[in-house]
This record gives sequence, C-alpha cells and structure tokens, in this order.
Amino acid sequence: MVFFSEWTELISGIPQGTILDAMLFIIYINDLPDMCKQVANVYLFADDAKLYRHILFDEDHYSLQSSLCALQEWSDKWLCKLNAI
Repeated sequence: MVFFSEWTELISGIPQGTILDAMLFIIYINDLPDMCKQVANVYLFADDAKLYRHILFDEDHYSLQSSLCALQEWSDKWLCKLNAI
C-alpha cells in the first residue's frame, strides 16, 4: 500500500528529502559569505553557518554588529529564518 502527501506550494527554502536537497541548499546559501566577509569570518558546513570576528579593539564590535545586520538582511531577503544556537 502506497501513501502520498498532498502537494503544497513552496514559497521559500529547500525541499527536504529529495536527491538534490544538499546541492540545492548549497546553491541557495552560496551568496551568504559574500554578504559578511568584508568585516567578519563566515564558515559554512552542511546546513550550519558560523559568523565570527576576533574582538581586539573597541571598533571590532561595531564591525561584528555590521556583519550581523548584513546577515539579517540576507535572511530577510531570502525568507530564511535564523536559528541562533
């Protein structure tokens, strides 16, 4: 006996459970490091992203905040919710 889910329209994100989901996700977030790399470091691994900056001077926290704002703008643009854990 075979059961199928109802079809639904996707408005954002990557469909899960497909053969191409990992590749589509990488393509989907490919521009994320470019948004933040000027003032902070971004590391991507699978479905995780880490944004950081060494705080050595008083101005460094402003640079980090600028990158976090750019990350939020990217998230809003692509309708991608962030999970800050």
